[in-house]
Amino acid sequence: MRKTAIPSSYPAEGTYNFSTIHVDLSCATPGATIHYTIDGSEPDENSQVYCRDNGLLHLEGKHGSSVSFTLKAYAEAEGLERSRTVTFTYRFNCFAKGYFRHTMLREPADGCPGLMCIEDHDLDRMFLVIGTERAVLIDAGWSREGDLPTLCKELVGKDIPIDLVVGHGHPDHIMQVENFLAAGCKVYLPSRDLELAASFGVNPAPGSTFDLTEGMKLELGNACLTVYEVPGHTPGGVVLLDEENGDLYASDELGSCRRYVPDSAFLQLDPAFTLETNLRALDSFIEKTWGKVKRIFTGHNDDILDGPGYLHALRTAMAKAVEGGEEALRPSYRSAAESMGSGTIAWEGDWRYDPFWAAVNLRFLYDRDRDAVPPKYVKGFQPELAKFDDFLDK
Repeated sequence: MRKTAIPSSYPAEGTYNFSTIHVDLSCATPGATIHYTIDGSEPDENSQVYCRDNGLLHLEGKHGSSVSFTLKAYAEAEGLERSRTVTFTYRFNCFAKGYFRHTMLREPADGCPGLMCIEDHDLDRMFLVIGTERAVLIDAGWSREGDLPTLCKELVGKDIPIDLVVGHGHPDHIMQVENFLAAGCKVYLPSRDLELAASFGVNPAPGSTFDLTEGMKLELGNACLTVYEVPGHTPGGVVLLDEENGDLYASDELGSCRRYVPDSAFLQLDPAFTLETNLRALDSFIEKTWGKVKRIFTGHNDDILDGPGYLHALRTAMAKAVEGGEEALRPSYRSAAESMGSGTIAWEGDWRYDPFWAAVNLRFLYDRDRDAVPPKYVKGFQPELAKFDDFLDK
């Protein structure tokens, strides 16, 4: 009797520095059922059944220590012998809070600023742009611990001002704000996100930070960063574009598309925004920057994104949903509990192999849904889960 194909996992087993990954199980035999365990025990017919539409398997490490998971699974299909059980081991070697690692992406030159990537303990990404007369750090990480201003000064290596620019007010991008203020640095933070930042415990004194508005230019000497407002992820979200070099620093405002944590733009966080309004904001940004964006640096991606390819994928995902309605949505890669209540996504491409793919969680599909009494949530949205609390212990 022929056997069912063995299950396969994505991403591959191995050791991860990041605190969380999401594992997909699949099988080449059509219609196969996959039984699994994640505690190293042998799976049987009473073990859990994997269903991608319920969200990928969430495995999580612990900062400052090593944690392992042994995932075992087999597949069975009608008329076939069950497969053998396969084992996948995932190890987490997570950095302690206060840790920062840095990588030189581009050395400073006369006609081009230097560029360094700095990652915190949970691999949230910040970018240090080093001009001839001024340097700018974009975003401020997930932890108050550690001395990021001093690290930036040591990385710049010359006596020029170092400004901090925060793209939006979420906790994984703001926690070193007060350290930079204490170090005498100029700090920019969108005024429309000040209340949001305060809700996460970052509450700079009135007047101590500078606002970021559409068209503002930050001169670095041999480079200029132009501010564009892209609200949606948060009310005040901004991105910065180095038009001369084609570098867009997008924080989370255009989402991210990691593969081991299939991300979305998390546009459902603020109830004032809908997928329809976010598509309009994206279209406005694309129109204003047409032909200028070569590459995109986000707050979470391991890879630098091809600008035109990713923007096309993101817009396609959103437009398909707006034009096709709820039938154009699919279950979220991450469960509603992990996606602040959002159980459905607009998407384009496959996260496992497409060079350009995008996914967008949502709360409201259309403006009229937001304005209805009572509001009409998109299918799969669970308002009781629409909170950030579970993410505050990172």
